[in-house]
Amino acid sequence: MKKPFAFLRHHRLQRALALYIDGELPHNESEEMRQHLESCAACGQKLADICACRELIKAGRTPQVIPTAKLWQSIVKATAVSVPGRVSLGRFFFTTNSSVLRWSVAGVLLVLLGLALWKKNPSSERSIATRAAAVIDYGIFLDDLRHDASEAKFHKRYPAQIVKLAEAQQAIAFPLAAISALPDSFQLDCVRVLECSGQKCVQFTCSKAGKAINIFQHALGQPWTMGQYAVTRTPICNVECAMVDAKEVMALSWQGKNSEFLAIGALTPQEFAQVVQVLQ
Repeated sequence: MKKPFAFLRHHRLQRALALYIDGELPHNESEEMRQHLESCAACGQKLADICACRELIKAGRTPQVIPTAKLWQSIVKATAVSVPGRVSLGRFFFTTNSSVLRWSVAGVLLVLLGLALWKKNPSSERSIATRAAAVIDYGIFLDDLRHDASEAKFHKRYPAQIVKLAEAQQAIAFPLAAISALPDSFQLDCVRVLECSGQKCVQFTCSKAGKAINIFQHALGQPWTMGQYAVTRTPICNVECAMVDAKEVMALSWQGKNSEFLAIGALTPQEFAQVVQVLQ
């Protein structure tokens, strides 16, 4: 019977260890606990473990508090820079510690100087304008036709001289298109010779059933563009053509043996195919 009572007493004392540490046990029970700890190594070890755990928890929850004055002094000391009373600009730029700043400022000055020289020198703008003027922009011609402007803007930019068909061959350095080989339904109304940056091209203005068609012929490699109009590729009569569909009018370009062609007008695809077949 002593063993069960001893076990229960020992278990009761173990559960009261926390109260013993906090000093919440009555005097007689506290004295009993003290005597028990002197004779029981297991309870003594458990008491030490509880105390160690409490110290660890206490240390973890307690932040390291730095006085405000000390913290402020540390910040001031870390950010303080000793600046002489009078520092010349040259000495500042040629000190070792300011090398990065020195090169940064020098780079900014070079960029600003380059921009200033570029703005003062109009050669860059002139070169851009020269390159643009060297390219025939047939997009202007399309705009004129769509707005019924009678090709006013196009011929103001690219002056043209009205000539006879026989005289056109003398003005250009490539064989003249066999425009007379077109079907009889195509009537030749006018022949013009245009010049762009020293290079000449020919404009044939024809009519078919009351509809006008303009056929431009220029040398191979002569630069030209359709401006802002989108161009699609399509084969016509086994010839690779570039087409612009502007709804009111269409433009079709292709490369011949000795020159390039561009036909612009309000024709049907079948009528455009007749032109390509004859002038390819």
